[in-house]
Amino acid sequence: RLGEELGADLIKTSYSGDAESFRRVVESTRLPVLIAGGSKGTDRETLSMVRGAMDAGAAGVSMGRSLFQHETPEAIAEAVAAVIHDDASPDEAAERAGLAAEV
Repeated sequence: RLGEELGADLIKTSYSGDAESFRRVVESTRLPVLIAGGSKGTDRETLSMVRGAMDAGAAGVSMGRSLFQHETPEAIAEAVAAVIHDDASPDEAAERAGLAAEV
């Protein structure tokens, strides 16, 4: 809310870890809320984080290293876009983008 009161155009913040608690963040402001990339995790963790944020009402993501330092940046970007724009599940998005199944 502080960002809104200071005149920000959007809020970029860390994901709280689950959709229920992140929904409170989204509902606390009228501004679009974006999640930061967060710490390096597996593809599944990254896509699950994006899915949870979107389910909570986030407007999107603002990711850097999670995409640019990925072994296949185009594929992870495609998968993240599928979650955001096509409402894909993490597994569906990974499959569409040709990301290997993680063990």
